[in-house]
Amino acid sequence: MWIVRLVMAVALTLSLSFVASTAHAKKAKVDVAAVELTKSVSTTKQRDKQLQTTLRRFAHQAAKHLDFGKVDRVEVTLVVKELSVVESDGLLRVSCTLVGKLKGGGSAKSRLSFGGKPDKKKQLERQVLSSVTDGVMTRLAMLSRERASAGS
Repeated sequence: MWIVRLVMAVALTLSLSFVASTAHAKKAKVDVAAVELTKSVSTTKQRDKQLQTTLRRFAHQAAKHLDFGKVDRVEVTLVVKELSVVESDGLLRVSCTLVGKLKGGGSAKSRLSFGGKPDKKKQLERQVLSSVTDGVMTRLAMLSRERASAGS
């Protein structure tokens, strides 16, 4: 009798773990295919590479928390149209325009400008880049979900 109860308990545990694992939707793998810089943004090769790496990292961080719909893979291209850092009258202004494109159609654009203290240049620039990337990735996720639901 105890063997029957043991077998039933094991079967119940396995079935519950299977249901729990299938209840979680599989997240789409987001691939940032390219990070392009326009001529007005490009400066030195080292700075360009650092900017591309930073934006790629921010895009992957944003994608972790977003739902791109019921697709296996999403390919994104980011284009930095503008990035300016201007200091005047003791105030630093960082502006950025970023465009994101989904492979297969759909794009999103985000423009942001923040001001702050000149001695906090690196922090302010990272904050602006992070914010515009979050905005673009959020909109691209919406477009991807809409496209996935329309195709179903």
